[in-house]
Amino acid sequence: MSSVDWQQPGGLPPGSTPPGAQGRPAWVKRVIVLIILIALGWLLLLIAQYCLTRDNLSELPGMPAPIAGLFDRPSFQYVDSINGLQNPMGVAVGQDGRLYVTETGGERMIHVYNSQWQEVGSFAPPETEAPGRVPVYVAVSPKGNVYVSDRGSASILIFSPDGIAQGRVTPPAGFEDWRPLGLTFDKADNLYVADVTPGKHRVLVLSPTPAATIRLDPTLEHALPDRSLKLSFGSQGEGDEQFWYPNGIAVDSQGRIFVTDSNNGRMQAFDKSGKFLFKISRGMSPGDLSIPRGIAVDSENRLLIADTSRGAVQAYAISKSAGSDSKSAPLTFLGAFSASVGDGVFFQFPNGLALDGKGHIFIADRANNRVQIWKY
Repeated sequence: MSSVDWQQPGGLPPGSTPPGAQGRPAWVKRVIVLIILIALGWLLLLIAQYCLTRDNLSELPGMPAPIAGLFDRPSFQYVDSINGLQNPMGVAVGQDGRLYVTETGGERMIHVYNSQWQEVGSFAPPETEAPGRVPVYVAVSPKGNVYVSDRGSASILIFSPDGIAQGRVTPPAGFEDWRPLGLTFDKADNLYVADVTPGKHRVLVLSPTPAATIRLDPTLEHALPDRSLKLSFGSQGEGDEQFWYPNGIAVDSQGRIFVTDSNNGRMQAFDKSGKFLFKISRGMSPGDLSIPRGIAVDSENRLLIADTSRGAVQAYAISKSAGSDSKSAPLTFLGAFSASVGDGVFFQFPNGLALDGKGHIFIADRANNRVQIWKY
């Protein structure tokens, strides 16, 4: 039997090293080990910072934005729709989970739904007919009362949680000709109003209601002297700190004020004293705006904006240092959603937007005559 000379491919005997394939130098191995140790140290530091602060991952020092974005991006899912409305415009959620929706078509009522989103009633200003009332935006105060901006009477009407008329907000001295539109409250019961008085578009902040001055007026014929002016900022125009039909207002835990400057196609952010901080501009790139209306901030410092002409709701992460001298970007665009998976119909001119604190988003889908409910 002849012997066989076993060789590796290429004719090299077993155990031999191909030319030029010498082992890695020792210094290369040391560099690789060092890089691995640094990465592990960085990861352990982030874990320790998170355990100590419980901040969002995107807020932790040393977290690169692309990596942070992977953790912060919410997944939006369609849940349900409330149908049968006529041009719904405003939406708000009370502390008890009740949902309030204003409609500017049909009978122009304010509809009330329980926490299971079943209608439990509706109401309107007493002694009024549909053509004479135009309820647009709605907000629920920390005390549970329902505030409605009515463009028909150029006033802010106050109702109990069950829709019983309580009165209306007194215009501050010097602002008697106001045209209130967007409304919201902060946790201290300060009332924020987007005022679109011709030639004087601005934001007003009214003080909490002093209990001693509350007196009911079921006819809504007389204003209640219950709130005083704390702050007024902005004027009509196109520059920073100016507005052209401001609509939605939201306030975060730091007191920063976010205003959808609708006809200017942007969102402007201000500090609690009304100083301009930053903006999201009009444009066609991801994260840009077109005609923004509804706006809300959640407990995780995420900003949600309903862009009516784009037919979408857009989400952003707000940096805790936004508005400070920090060089970091004040906002990170997280994405958008624009169609209900349940029926395949896109939003048509979404307007008001509200959150319930349980991860639900309520959007007044105006031209589809419904409220869409999403979760994330």
